[in-house]
Amino acid sequence: MEKKIKELSCKTLRVSVSEYPLNFLIFPHRLTANAYIGCIHDCAYCYARWYCKRDELRVKVNAPEILQKELEKRIAKNKPKEPVCLGSISDPYQPIEQKYLLTHKMLEVCDELSYPVFIVTKSDLVAKDKDVFASLAKRNLVAINFTITTVKAKLLRKLEPCAPSNQKRLEAMSTLTKAGVPCNLYLSPIFPILSDNLLNFYIKKASDCGAKCCAAVPLKIRPVIWKGVKQFLENNCPSLIAKYEELYFKHGSKDLSGYALPKLTYRRKLMESIAEKCKELGMCFTAEEFIDLWTTPFSDLYQI
Repeated sequence: MEKKIKELSCKTLRVSVSEYPLNFLIFPHRLTANAYIGCIHDCAYCYARWYCKRDELRVKVNAPEILQKELEKRIAKNKPKEPVCLGSISDPYQPIEQKYLLTHKMLEVCDELSYPVFIVTKSDLVAKDKDVFASLAKRNLVAINFTITTVKAKLLRKLEPCAPSNQKRLEAMSTLTKAGVPCNLYLSPIFPILSDNLLNFYIKKASDCGAKCCAAVPLKIRPVIWKGVKQFLENNCPSLIAKYEELYFKHGSKDLSGYALPKLTYRRKLMESIAEKCKELGMCFTAEEFIDLWTTPFSDLYQI
């Protein structure tokens, strides 16, 4: 889909997600700063679609300057240096970053101020900032989560039509870990049935690429998400529609934010299997529930 680019200047950038209690598991006690609103990846299951116009990319051209002012203000007030997440509602390394370099400049701000920063991405472009990440890593100020969507490559191209392949993401992970930058595996979202047989494969791949931790999240559904997912299933796996409806809407439950989840017994078995594979490979594990399986204290894997 063609995206309209809208440049704007922002007055504020940083958001404290700890102000929103329902997000405490996903975003434990840290900050977010989004230079881009909207995303070129155009994922069928996009969780941020409620916030972003599908045909528009908004670019906060002064984001690095505003971030510097806001972080300097926090430092001057002796507030805790809670990690700031760049790109909580859109990928900070979508192709438009190559033109504007806003994520790169924001990283330089964090590097200059010795401020911890946390990245979540499904793009191999993240590797281009290897040097600044390595600088931050020397002071234990950075962690990078690579989102891997565990479906077959042909289906992934239809599910995430404009996102880099899983293979490219893993190659970027390997590049960064070899440079001393801590990287983690973020299995999200896990598509019931479509993902089940590929999970161990990608956990092993990520381990081989240097990932030390793994977080896992099953597909979560709201009406706007189900619309995109159902269309994807209709076009590619129509026999699964009834199974998803039974798994989510007949026998499923809802989380604190109102997202529909697959039935509890499926989720528990799934997370036990992933946790066991991580244990076998010497990786730590976490999720948004089943705390008894966690081997790291944060559900989103920030280890700063």
